Order: sequence, then structure tokens, then C-alpha cells
Amino acid sequence: MFMEANYGLWALLPAIIAIFMCFKTKQVIPSLFAGVFVAGIIISKGNLFAAASFSLETIIGQLSDSDNAKLILFTMFMGVGISFIWKMSGSKALSTWARNKIKNRKAVGIGAWLLGMCISVNDCLIAAIDGNVFRDIAKEQRISSEKFSYILDSTAAPSASLFISDWIAFQIGMISQGLLAAGLINISPMSAYISSIPYNLYSIFTLAFVGMIVITGLDYGPMLKAETRAIKTGKFCSDEAQPMLDVANELGEPKDVKPRLTTFIVPFIAMIITTVFGFIYTGREGVGFMGILENADAVTSLLWGAFAMAMSGVILSVGYKIMTFKESMDTFIDGMKLMTLTAAILLMAWSLGQVTKDMGLANFLVEVLGESIPAWILPITIFVLGMVVSFATGTSWGTMAIVTPIAIPLVYQVTGDIGLAMAVPGIALSGSVFGDHCSPISDTTVMASIFAGADHIDHVKTQIPYGVTVASVVFFILLLVGLFKIKPVIFIPLGLIILFTIVFTMNKINKKQLSKPKK
Repeated sequence: MFMEANYGLWALLPAIIAIFMCFKTKQVIPSLFAGVFVAGIIISKGNLFAAASFSLETIIGQLSDSDNAKLILFTMFMGVGISFIWKMSGSKALSTWARNKIKNRKAVGIGAWLLGMCISVNDCLIAAIDGNVFRDIAKEQRISSEKFSYILDSTAAPSASLFISDWIAFQIGMISQGLLAAGLINISPMSAYISSIPYNLYSIFTLAFVGMIVITGLDYGPMLKAETRAIKTGKFCSDEAQPMLDVANELGEPKDVKPRLTTFIVPFIAMIITTVFGFIYTGREGVGFMGILENADAVTSLLWGAFAMAMSGVILSVGYKIMTFKESMDTFIDGMKLMTLTAAILLMAWSLGQVTKDMGLANFLVEVLGESIPAWILPITIFVLGMVVSFATGTSWGTMAIVTPIAIPLVYQVTGDIGLAMAVPGIALSGSVFGDHCSPISDTTVMASIFAGADHIDHVKTQIPYGVTVASVVFFILLLVGLFKIKPVIFIPLGLIILFTIVFTMNKINKKQLSKPKK
């Protein structure tokens, strides 16, 4: 791999090219590869052969990375689990059960929202489980794929960044580095993390925003158009959409057997129990609950969980005599094929993230935004920095790894305010989650599209207006924090009131526009 350098403004070009092409062509893989190739051209100073070699070496490097390989296998085994649940009529069984419990569209949205917040151990896991539980029911209740993927995505990274998850352990590690750099060695990283939670406003407001939208039905912008289509025509996706996961087309019709709820529940229970065991086992050297989380190998734990899900499908299908052993192996292979596109997109997204790191994009943005700024503007500067870096690179963890250790000593040095310095991790995380939530090259955004069965670009285009709405309110609140040093007990309720006012107003404006006859 190439040594990290600073290419200045040029470091932005690969991400800009990739994002532009994603929206223009709706072809994610070639768009991401174009970003990697453009980086190769810049690094090799225009030598196309060297650029091609650089691109391939970067992709191979990401594929050979141990954690990346595990995540690809995790994705494949999740596909296997999904294929068994589908073929054994597990999804049909859940739909039959849920149909008696869930009577309307609102209940589906609320159920998906609440379940996403409950499964907070990992953002990708949230999208996978929540999507599989509610996808078919969402179709039946005429919820658009855009709205459903938004709910999945909005309860993934925000939930994982606030509640008990592998994110917390990672963030504590970054805080520890920042405190050390600031000379604040008497403050424990755990206490600093707890102090920063109220300042993770993007996550807090996003979860609240989803609740407002699903409870009131006050959609606006492109999402309102998508929902209107779904309600009036029953079309889950638009006519031009290219869904990232179409289980029926990929796997064929389920077996003509009596639907059993156990064929849906058991694979997920196997996955959750095994994943939790994995966290405890791999993090056993840690002291206390948070110590275990901090030391746990999250990626390995997720892989174990997905493998358990896949194997439980094999056992149930053969044990219930739904399939022969040969048929179960065919289903196993079909499930892996189901996730081939997903694995390719993840691989290309990681590759683009790596080349932006090689080109010093994050360090360049820190230098540009961190020069000669007054103390009152520091909170919004850190937030915007996190937003820009995470959106351009598609990685929140990579953004946190750069911004948090730098921002804590920067704020403490400029202001001498320990309280504000302790708020920095939450602010940096808040900005980082925006990119993880909205960037078309984020793995979580990709996962939400996949498990919702949505067109990826349609998901991103309808989600960004909502993400920008929340980010704008966070920006305003952090401006008040910088100017007047207001406390969470004031700024959190204030932000929620502003959010609801915006939702209500935008819905009324957009509904009037939609009701106008076309010329």
C-alpha cells in the first residue's frame, strides 16, 4: 500500500467523481471504481498503466485485509440465512403472524423503528435483521422501498453510536488518544464518553426524526413522492429502480410447505446468541462490561453469528424434511450468489476509502478547517469537518479515528474549557454518523438498500433531504452552544421542537405542490 501523503484539494476529486457518477449513471460499482482509478491517475501523475495497476493493487489489498474478508463472508452467510428463511416459508409465516398484529402502515414503520433501536450491537446487523423482519410486511402495507430503507438506515448507525455496541468501544479508544494528546491524563475515557453523549446530536435527532415521520406520516420532498406512488399504485419500487435485493427473482418461490414461525425465528436467535457469545468470548480479557466491549473482536463475532444463522437454516430445512440435503446445499449456494453484488460494492467502497486516505483527504480537511478559527465556531467546525470527511469517504469509523484525537486537544488548547473539550467526541461522532448515514459509498447505506430491497441511488436521493434537515438543526444548535454555552437540558428539547416544526411545515408545502394540476 502507498504511504499516506497530502495531495491537497486533489484528494477530494476521487470521491467527487464517484459520487457524481453514482447519481448520474445509477451504476454503483463502476462509479466507485472510477473514483479509485482517478486517484490512481493523480498519484501516478497521469500514467494510465500505473493508475490501472494502482487500482487493482488497492482492490486486492482490501480483499486480503482480514477484517474485510470476514465482513464479506458475513455478508455471504447472511445471504445464505435469508435464502433458507425464504425457501422454508419463514418470511411467509412471519407475515401471517404479523398480519394479525400489524393493522396499518403506521404500525409497520413504528415496529421497524423500535426494533432497530433495540438491536444496537452493530449497525450492519440492525439493517440485516430489521430488513428481513419487516420487508415483506412493508410491501403488503404499501410502504415505499425508499421509506423503508430510510427507516433501516436511520436506526442503524445512529442507534449503534448511542447504545451498547462495538461503536462505543471504538470511540472510547479514540477518546483515550485525544485525552493523552491534550494532556488530560486524569480524566477517564469512559467518563469523557458519557459526558459527550448529549452532544451526539445528529444520532439523537435522527432517531427522533424517524419517530416523528413514521408516527405522523408527515413526509416531504422526494420521499413524499415515493410514498404517494406506493400508496396509490402499490409499487414498492419505482419503474426505473434496480433493487439491490430481490429475493423472489433470485431464489424462486418458497417451498410449498406449511409455514412455520420457527423457520424464521430460530436462525435469527442463533445469530444473535452466537454474536453476543462472540463479543463476550473475544473480549474476555477486558474488565467489566465496557471492558469486554472494548476488547471484543466485533467483526469476528458478527461472522460467527452469520455462520450460525446459515447452519441453522441447513439443519432446519433437512430436519423438518422441507428439503433434501442436496437441495439445502443448492439453497446455500444460491444464498451466497444473492450477496455477490453486495460484496463487490463493499469491496469497491473500501477501496475508495483507502485511496482517499492515501491521498491525505482527512488531514487536508482538518488543516483547512482548523486554521485560525475563533473559539465560538469550534463546535460547528468539528461537526462540519466530520460531515464532509465521512460523506466523502463513506466511513464514520475512519472519520472518528482522524477527527476525535485531533479535535480534543485542539479545542482544549484554544479554549482551555475542559467541559467543551469533553463535548468534542460527541460532536465529532455526530458529524461522522451523517456521512455513514447519507453517503452513497457508506457500507451501512449500502446494507440498508440491500436488506430493504431498494434501488441504492433512489434510497440515497430520498434520504439526503431528511439527513440535511437534521444536520441543519444540529448546526444551528451547535452554533448556540458555541456562542452561549447552553446546556443539553435546553438545546435537546429546542432542537426537537425545531425539527417537528420543519417536518410539519415542509409536509404542508409539498402536499400543496403535489395537489396542483400539472401544466
